[in-house]
Amino acid sequence: MTDVQNDSYSWPLLVYMGTSCVFPLASSCAHTFSSMSRKARHICYFLDYGAVNLFSLGSAIAYSAYTFPDPLVSTTFHDYYVVLAVLNTIVSTGLSCYSRFLEIQKPKLCKVLRVLAFAYPYTWDSFPIFYRLFLCPGESAQNEASSYHQKHMAMTLLASFLYSAHLPERLAPGRFDYIGHSHQLFHVCVILATHMQMEAIVLDKTLRKEWLLATSRLLSFHQIAGALLLCIIFSLSNIIYFSAVLYKMPEPELHKKET
Repeated sequence: MTDVQNDSYSWPLLVYMGTSCVFPLASSCAHTFSSMSRKARHICYFLDYGAVNLFSLGSAIAYSAYTFPDPLVSTTFHDYYVVLAVLNTIVSTGLSCYSRFLEIQKPKLCKVLRVLAFAYPYTWDSFPIFYRLFLCPGESAQNEASSYHQKHMAMTLLASFLYSAHLPERLAPGRFDYIGHSHQLFHVCVILATHMQMEAIVLDKTLRKEWLLATSRLLSFHQIAGALLLCIIFSLSNIIYFSAVLYKMPEPELHKKET
């Protein structure tokens, strides 16, 4: 049991757990209600992208608190890691929302921009993990959590491959429309990856607590709350802006793009 109210060491984990619940809920709602209308489809996925990027920030906050490799703790990179993660979420939300306007006219560019919008925040968030796994063998940061970090990376790469390659439906069109579609497999892999990530973070939090409390500067409540508020405010501003652009588009033009 954790006394979240009085234990500031657990606050980053609370943020991570909260955001890890928000993004699957937003994704489920987007897939459920996107059939209501053409405009609703786009707006639902705008919100989905915002939730995914909020989860990306939650991951960065947890990584900053618990998983940083020993040589990078309390460095300048560590100090600005969450700040740049906030900036990444804002840019990523705007880029992913913009990509939806290119779906019909420029589908390849749409796919490239959308993959890029989610790949570069993940790469930034995971840089401490890459450094820890591949450049710090034998360090105290190498503990039981490392295998879960490796599994998380593997499941994330598999999810990215399925999302980009459109397999297996590309090999047998029509046979995977209901069960086994690549997007379904993508979501399964994402949830499994999140589970592996959660196990790794909880293990790091527990096993490295004494060392981190002695050597690391904990994120304050104001820093955590400020990062979340900035992400939410600017991401919602992006969503509102692109939704307003969507409603200003002539209906015939929108219909043409959808058909």
